[in-house]
Amino acid sequence: MPRYILSVFVICVAAVVCSGCPSIWNTETAGKAASADELFSAAEADFQKKNYPQAIETYERLKSAYPDFKQIPEVYLKIADSFFEQGQYEKAISRYLQFVELHPGHKELQRAKYQIALAHFNQIKNADLDSALAQRSAKAFKAIMDDPDAGEFAKQAEEKYKECLKKLAAKELYKARTYVGMGNYQAARMAAKRVLDEYPKLGFDEEANELIGSIKNK
Repeated sequence: MPRYILSVFVICVAAVVCSGCPSIWNTETAGKAASADELFSAAEADFQKKNYPQAIETYERLKSAYPDFKQIPEVYLKIADSFFEQGQYEKAISRYLQFVELHPGHKELQRAKYQIALAHFNQIKNADLDSALAQRSAKAFKAIMDDPDAGEFAKQAEEKYKECLKKLAAKELYKARTYVGMGNYQAARMAAKRVLDEYPKLGFDEEANELIGSIKNK
């Protein structure tokens, strides 16, 4: 076959093949970076579907690619919310704190503060465990209660604060009973007395008084 005929044949075949492969012509479009609004919409859709890992990934892409995006505060908050909803409370706390530090004037500031306290609270287990989390939660909820700008979250914080105090009181009673079992009556009295002094009228006074009375002469 003459060379010029072969060349024409190859060109024609290439044209036919390419005409059936639109992706070849749309390479530039396919590889084009998504806009900030597109990424935000995609992340929001995954968040609503409770596909939190994918939502976090897309929010993070958006945050890195478009740091000046108009809704960047909401992006920080939604990343924190996504971790919270998955029960990854320490990561959620870290992200809420970022939001609070970077966007102190945002309308969702008080909710973020409440979520931090709630993330601490949700990690509290039983009264026989370390009371550090309950103390941390109580402190965080008390700060919200004392904040004049807390609004609706002040009442919610007050309810959780009382729950924290009850857990701390239960912890002290647990310690008191444990000390009685060990024969350490002085430590048992001190623990029971802390219930009366630091956590009064929370439903534990009667039991604390009974315990103190039972070891009065020991």
